[in-house]
Amino acid sequence: MPTNSRARRAFTLIELLVVIAIIAVLIGLLLPAVQKVREAAARMSCQNNLKQLGLGLHNYQNANDALPGNIRPDAVSTVRVRWVTYLLPYIEQDNLFRQASLSVNWHLQPNVFGTRLKGLECPSAPNGQIVDGAPDTTPAWTNIVANGDYAAIYGVDPRLASAGLIDPASAGFENGAVSRSQRLSFTNSFPDGVSNTLHVTESAGRPDIYRNGKLAQKASGNSRVNGGGWCRPASDIPFLTGSSADGLTFPGPAAINATNGETFAAGYPHPYYGTLGSSQIYGFHSGGVNALFADGSVRFLRQSVSIRTLAALVSRNGGETLANDF
Repeated sequence: MPTNSRARRAFTLIELLVVIAIIAVLIGLLLPAVQKVREAAARMSCQNNLKQLGLGLHNYQNANDALPGNIRPDAVSTVRVRWVTYLLPYIEQDNLFRQASLSVNWHLQPNVFGTRLKGLECPSAPNGQIVDGAPDTTPAWTNIVANGDYAAIYGVDPRLASAGLIDPASAGFENGAVSRSQRLSFTNSFPDGVSNTLHVTESAGRPDIYRNGKLAQKASGNSRVNGGGWCRPASDIPFLTGSSADGLTFPGPAAINATNGETFAAGYPHPYYGTLGSSQIYGFHSGGVNALFADGSVRFLRQSVSIRTLAALVSRNGGETLANDF
């Protein structure tokens, strides 16, 4: 029986290629937008992590009339306990705190300190793939504890003042918002003002070595940033040192995101840092890092900020006049 239906014409090769090209263009236009949305969400999540740390620090201060520090000997032992460990009950990790012994070194408690804590990991950083260890064990530096991406700063490297890069009043090994020798408090230890003092910032990607957004070297016992484990006092930034723009020479004028730390080679203690860590300020957000100030506020510090301004922010008692480039 005859029909009037016409045969359906298939796509020609040229038409198919045009469709594929259009789809590729659309994906090319949409992908950056999706990535920007994801990064914005990750940046906000990182800011919230720091906000929770700020709330915990203020609640700890209210309960103990002082801030947690990295003091040795500790009140109950001769080991150094990082301030983050003391803060655990104030950031909804009381059960983990109860499992930790404050009289036993952290590297001997991998079941406790090997626990990853989401609130201490920046979502933009390469989390979950790197772990940290002790530099003075045998074998040296065995990967045993979970990493964190946030650090406080003990002080400001005096070599920066000698080089004329900062105000001399900003220099000092013990003028930051966390101490390894004295009990600090918001009420009497911040003459520069809590709103003008940097408390905790990002120092991410450790112990792997990163420079200018790229992985320079995977961590090993012979070459790494000394720091990273959230339980380690050495994971705090020993002092703001800065580097050259390529992140290879220390000290230097590049204060943020040039490198996450100076390379810590075989041999311990380090000839300059001693038993301290070798971290610097570093994040995986475009253009800067998130930072918690002592008043509990969280701000985004541009990586273009001068090291002179940043040193004044790290110093809690320098009496500097702050520039507005941060």
